[in-house]
Amino acid sequence: MGFSLKELTYQGKYLLYLTEQEYAGPWFSFKMHGKKVGTVPVILKNIEPTPIYKLVNSRKGTHIDRITLDFDIQEYLKKLIDQGDLEPLNFKKENPYIRLYVDIFSKPMVPYINTFFTFKNISDYDLIDFNIYFVFDFDINGLQGFDNDLSGYDKEHDIIYQYDKTGLYAGFSPISRSTNYETVLTNDFHIDQDKLDLSSTLHDKPAEILSALQIEFKTLEPQQTFQTALTISGGVGKEELFDNINHGKKSAYKFLSQVNRNVKSKLRNQQEEAFIKINEQRSKNCGK
Repeated sequence: MGFSLKELTYQGKYLLYLTEQEYAGPWFSFKMHGKKVGTVPVILKNIEPTPIYKLVNSRKGTHIDRITLDFDIQEYLKKLIDQGDLEPLNFKKENPYIRLYVDIFSKPMVPYINTFFTFKNISDYDLIDFNIYFVFDFDINGLQGFDNDLSGYDKEHDIIYQYDKTGLYAGFSPISRSTNYETVLTNDFHIDQDKLDLSSTLHDKPAEILSALQIEFKTLEPQQTFQTALTISGGVGKEELFDNINHGKKSAYKFLSQVNRNVKSKLRNQQEEAFIKINEQRSKNCGK
């Protein structure tokens, strides 16, 4: 359960195709600190099984889709205990949830998708060294050209992109300034406690590669919020791609206040009964 883009096209040509879900969305890392548990490192992929991610509600509109998820810290810790990576704990009655709001703006007649991510710490724990990573395994021209992509990163515009010899480009950029970037062979991509920072390097040969951007943030104390938006687009040529992304980012700024009002609304934070039993189930092979 989580958020990912399954397929993406530009002018009828594939930019994302048959991509594994965990390589098409946001990842998170932070150190969770509490009196009882001490300091515990956490790495979350965009797809995590229930009951680690729990769906609060979902709204599908004509041009805007909204998803609200809770990350259950205690269920994550139970997983670490079961794996032998953490000593057994007697959990107190702390609030164990961190809430993620995802707002997807996919309007007609515009060549980009804007997705807003609002990460609110509604738990009783401090989240130290918070990072968000945007990860996309582009498949330029789908199966016809997925393994011959080249890549680039433009520091001025903070845009990372992939392209192939046909001149078709795909890329993305957040409205918050990235701190690190990376393109790498898809099978070599990883984030773990020994490698939390992206390398700020580019793969220099045509291949099946993945693009990622990282944003470092301060500690999120209880009730504090981190918010950003991501623009993703394609283009026939780099200039068209950059124009599309920059127009998308300007549009994203205009809708920040609307997104903020929505995530604070009572309806957005109300648990839907239909998801309660689903959230209690343990998913198998989620995201694989």
